[in-house]
Amino acid sequence: MTNGNPAEETYVELTLDHLRGLGLRRCEGVRLQAGPAPHTGRQAAWIAEQTQGLGLASLALAVSPYHLPRAYLTVLKALDRRNLRLPVIPVPVAVSPDTPVPETGATAYDLVPGEVKRILTYVDEDQVATLGELQQYLRWLWSRHESLLVGAPG
Repeated sequence: MTNGNPAEETYVELTLDHLRGLGLRRCEGVRLQAGPAPHTGRQAAWIAEQTQGLGLASLALAVSPYHLPRAYLTVLKALDRRNLRLPVIPVPVAVSPDTPVPETGATAYDLVPGEVKRILTYVDEDQVATLGELQQYLRWLWSRHESLLVGAPG
């Protein structure tokens, strides 16, 4: 689990005790990012490092729905930098898009335009996967892991 940004109003130090308090029942094998991670790029780099170190064969990315596209593209870029190719399954966290985000009071709907702007900026800064890189990854994913995407036995 990646850590967060201490500048955010809802930041809480990430500990196993905190996660248990949120209802996590099994903590065996849970890895926590040490220290604050003030931006998505740092979180994604840590995810790629852990993925490589643990030899993971797939990854589920649980993120708030409005942030999921940018987080997904950032993780794909971080994995690509390490020459890692594995299924990354997006898992939107179940939060109503009408719920205000505590840091800003804005809803997820309000935050989507800013996320789009960041994606375009971060593509230029080589921090997120480009459209071509995403297309290449999705072609690979569909050619090798279709059963993950359509729920077929496999």
